[in-house]
Amino acid sequence: MYHDKRFQMDSHFPLIAFNHEQIKQSTTGGYLLAEKPKFDNISKRLMDVDIEVLSDLIKRMENGERVKPETDEEKLCFQLIKDLDHVGGHVKGSLTSKKYMRNELWSLISFCGAPSWFITFSPADNMHPISLYFADTKETFSPELKTYQERYNLIAHNPVAGARFFDMMSKMFIKHVLGFGNNHPGFYGNTEAFYGTVEQQGRLTLHMHMLLWLKGSLSPQEIRDRIMDPTSDFQKSMVEYLESVHQGEFMTGSIDEVKQRVETEQAQNDDYADPTQTLPEAPPPMCTDPKTCKNCSNCKDLKSWWTRFRNTVDDLVHRSNVHSCTRNKSTTEKAAKKDKPTCFNKQGKCKARFPRPLFEQTEVDPKTGALNVKKGEPWINFFTPLVTFLLRCNTDITSLLSGTAVKAIVAYISDYVTKPGLKTYAIFDAIRQVFNRNSEMLGGNLKRKEKSRKILTQTVNSLTAKIEVGGPMAALYLLGNPDHYTSHKFVPVYWKSYVRESLKPWRSEEDLENILPEKVVVQKLDILDSH
Repeated sequence: MYHDKRFQMDSHFPLIAFNHEQIKQSTTGGYLLAEKPKFDNISKRLMDVDIEVLSDLIKRMENGERVKPETDEEKLCFQLIKDLDHVGGHVKGSLTSKKYMRNELWSLISFCGAPSWFITFSPADNMHPISLYFADTKETFSPELKTYQERYNLIAHNPVAGARFFDMMSKMFIKHVLGFGNNHPGFYGNTEAFYGTVEQQGRLTLHMHMLLWLKGSLSPQEIRDRIMDPTSDFQKSMVEYLESVHQGEFMTGSIDEVKQRVETEQAQNDDYADPTQTLPEAPPPMCTDPKTCKNCSNCKDLKSWWTRFRNTVDDLVHRSNVHSCTRNKSTTEKAAKKDKPTCFNKQGKCKARFPRPLFEQTEVDPKTGALNVKKGEPWINFFTPLVTFLLRCNTDITSLLSGTAVKAIVAYISDYVTKPGLKTYAIFDAIRQVFNRNSEMLGGNLKRKEKSRKILTQTVNSLTAKIEVGGPMAALYLLGNPDHYTSHKFVPVYWKSYVRESLKPWRSEEDLENILPEKVVVQKLDILDSH
């Protein structure tokens, strides 16, 4: 945090430095792969690729066709994507790293069962005073309100500050809200596991998608069975829990009432401050003896604080969580006819699924057993008041605890939070461009092994460049901060290598050539002796 931040405030340095890191990692991965026996098969497939077939696949995919490889040539093209993983796995921010995240996420689901909550939050780096302090050159922290232009200039010229601020907020959320690694339970319950992936938004700022598992939670089917049981009080307890930790309406009134109150306070109160630009106010001390207390000063202060808490949360939700289907600004009459909200899909529906259905009270869907939690506002998503108060930004809290459809939801979420940044046809196009640029080299006297290594390395570099990593994301990697946060460590198992070694006594070397020929060491540990 030294005040001299020339490297941080150089708009090109993080991108160039990270690009060099990626090139170094892909080159290393290419040389390591070239030394492995399996590279001969990869090299052969790479040299046998038919560029015309590859171009045909690109054209069909660009036209919206769902392509399934049928011929051997088409299957060979799709196999190339898997071959790239051997090099791309060494590169931070690559498409392969996303695949690895998806594998880890599904292994965690297999180990812990279905997750309980899906949490999204987007720390406002251009508003939060700590983020602006990180971006500024002042050594003394003074949370003063700044103008929009001042805030925008500070954060735009220092992407490192945004990356450092996001990492701090994520770790604080995990420690204090989830209670992981701390001596108190989490707000949603005792945390068993979590997996959160970092994604950059359209304006290149960072936000988090996280799946949360709770200790002792039942499976979706068990919850459904208990909810549908008319003789059990489980449904009542479940409703009380869900309504206590998240909600889909304002705390002090309707959206119009909240808007009116905020506008009035802004006009009449000179001390009013935008809550998205301030730090949360700590609660006063608890009453020392609540049983015999007769409205002591602590009780009065706490009651007043809770009033401010509810008003602040509603103000934050109104500023950060209310969705509006905005329209494009058309400059001509012809464009105005085709003008439609930017969040609409081809069917004319909002991609964010607004407006949401309303429920006067929490009720059970008799078909799926899902609990439709009470919701009074159609244009806001569900949120947790405590999380909104602490993070002071847009949040989305979704319960996955009820309903048979949760299986499909988990499948969708796991794909969504680890989605690659490129379409398949864009990957094929990058491969085609690399082949076209290296036509002379491919027809030269280099060994096939060296040609293949160069093609693979250049293709991985081309793909990472197409992903268009922004300044904050590049700074995140340069700082050594993670691009995903998880409670567990994942140990890769090289299953094919293990199978090959196991089959050696029964198979000939020629048969084993079709299996990845890598050495595996299996050790036996006597647990009793180790203790």
